[in-house]
Amino acid sequence: MDNIPEFNQKIGRNALCPCGSKKKFKHCHGHHSNPPETNIYAASSKVRVMNAKGECYSPSDMHYDCTRGTINAHTVSRSGSLGAIQRDGHVYSYDLRLEAIQKNGAALTPVSTGWKTASTFPGFCGFHDKHLFMPLEDQPFIGSREQCFLIAYRSVARELHAKATSAKQTKLRLAYAGKSAIARSNIATFNKGVELGLRDSQRHKSRYDNVLTKKDWSQVKGVLVEFDNVFPIQCASGVFPEADFFGREVQRLGWGNDTPDALTFSSFAADGKSYFLLCWLLDSDASCVPFAAAISEIERDALPAVLASYILQVTENCHFAPAWYDALTDDGKLWCREQSISGHFYGNLPPPIKNCAVPFFGGINVKNIVHI
Repeated sequence: MDNIPEFNQKIGRNALCPCGSKKKFKHCHGHHSNPPETNIYAASSKVRVMNAKGECYSPSDMHYDCTRGTINAHTVSRSGSLGAIQRDGHVYSYDLRLEAIQKNGAALTPVSTGWKTASTFPGFCGFHDKHLFMPLEDQPFIGSREQCFLIAYRSVARELHAKATSAKQTKLRLAYAGKSAIARSNIATFNKGVELGLRDSQRHKSRYDNVLTKKDWSQVKGVLVEFDNVFPIQCASGVFPEADFFGREVQRLGWGNDTPDALTFSSFAADGKSYFLLCWLLDSDASCVPFAAAISEIERDALPAVLASYILQVTENCHFAPAWYDALTDDGKLWCREQSISGHFYGNLPPPIKNCAVPFFGGINVKNIVHI
């Protein structure tokens, strides 16, 4: 990433404190000498009610068909993908509450979650959640450009919603930074990144909407990896890729007006088979083609573990097969924990190719790789 400029963000001293205390900021978290101690449970509660409003993320030209309100739409298919890994109607998903993250030393911890709610977000109305994805849900999966696009479209919509939610929490983060100049500077930089991420996600969503409206599947590119057994981590996410699986730079994110290339990735099951999909549009070729090409450099027996390392390092929208996770050794569970701490910038860990754990993915082999 380019050198980070200094960003200054302020909350008016006479404005109500974003923490929800109903006090003026200068008498609460903005107090010069005695700001209140942040209660992690109160903060977590405040964050949960600051989610972006549910809206149907279908293209605006299709909104005349919208039914009232939105539903909790799955980003990872319930019947196909979650159904392939569930045990007694449950999967393991990350506990994203602030108190849980703090308790576990910034690591994300898988907890038992009902498969009806895992991976959901209020992103589509009932009509479009059903009708937009009919070629994917109601037809055999053949890896067509249209089907791969629809898998990617869910990820694009979910990422936009997540960034819109984070943008609503900008002042809350700033308030909790207190009077520490270093903390406020770091939060201001993070908030600026959220602002730019939201802008760029909106731009890419508009491009995906255009492809969907015109049904111009020629714009869709990707790589589809098929496994010979069920891949134990199901996910759906999107990223502006900076480095490939080997840690080699594919693009440099800046602070200006340029829109970075975008990539979606998903692991899923369909018709008794298990897959990993990288997908992007033609206008993101410059970064995504070399990123995807790195797959061909990875030994096939190591590829499932490398993909798992990448997934866990980059997204929190992960859902684990309970039978697989429970069977892991303590070292295996520690490995998962370390990947989640790494976060979007790989933290202090080596890139996925050097940090994969092949023994934890025994019995899962690559059956086929198709370029879309």
